[in-house]
Amino acid sequence: MSVVTAFILSWFVVGLEARLLRALNLGKRVRQDGPESHLQKSGTPSMGGLAIALAAALVWWRYGGGELAVALLTLGFLLLGLLDDLAGVVLRPLKAREKLVLQVLIATAFAIHISATVSYAPWPALDFALFVLAIVGTANAMNFTDGLDGLAASVGVIILLPFLGLPLGGAFVGALLGFLWHNAPPARIFMGDAGSQALGALIAGLFLVQGKLFYLPLVAIVPVAEVLSVIVQVIYFRATGGERIFRMAPLHHHFELGGWPEAKVVFRFAVVTAVATALATALWGA
Repeated sequence: MSVVTAFILSWFVVGLEARLLRALNLGKRVRQDGPESHLQKSGTPSMGGLAIALAAALVWWRYGGGELAVALLTLGFLLLGLLDDLAGVVLRPLKAREKLVLQVLIATAFAIHISATVSYAPWPALDFALFVLAIVGTANAMNFTDGLDGLAASVGVIILLPFLGLPLGGAFVGALLGFLWHNAPPARIFMGDAGSQALGALIAGLFLVQGKLFYLPLVAIVPVAEVLSVIVQVIYFRATGGERIFRMAPLHHHFELGGWPEAKVVFRFAVVTAVATALATALWGA
């Protein structure tokens, strides 16, 4: 019932937000150096993550709460992403280093809180570094994944399925499905940094506190591939004086420029995520 309730509430709130942002003419500025086909998306409302989180929070609270530390971590990254979204519309997006500093500070507060009860490494300092790296890395990986209509939300829903029985997991699965109704190609609204960063932090937080952190790279195989493609592309470009390994990074653009329609990229990345999630769930249940 939490999933169904979150879906209905999110469907309504996301649709309302999309109409409101269009009326206020608060649309996203599309990168000029991205795929040419994406230029037509300019002006599409962003900040859909705000409506997703609102719907999920109401349902999460109604069905008993729980995972409060993860919920607060998600809220922190939501507010940071919202700041970046608003700055991108009104002034300028946050610089990468500014965003990184704020991400590390929020992740550090969460790591301090859970370090007394959650442990993966034999040394507390290593645990602490692992927590911060997992949170910041996953948040940024989901941010890179949010580049095609429906991609980040589809991947996020599948990754969260193992936590469907948790109030926070079930609430966000339903809320993401409600958002996907409006985010299906051609998207009426984008998730934005508010949604992608919050989703990444939520995923990392749940895997951490549930003792499943080492399965996260497998389940999040698509976001991991996305962020690695960017890192590899930048390093290779600088080392060779301008040559590229991928047609364009992140990875989903490489396949787009190779001739795959946007919907095909999203569908196949979702299939890969489903297979990886099924495998990881089987392994930790063994």
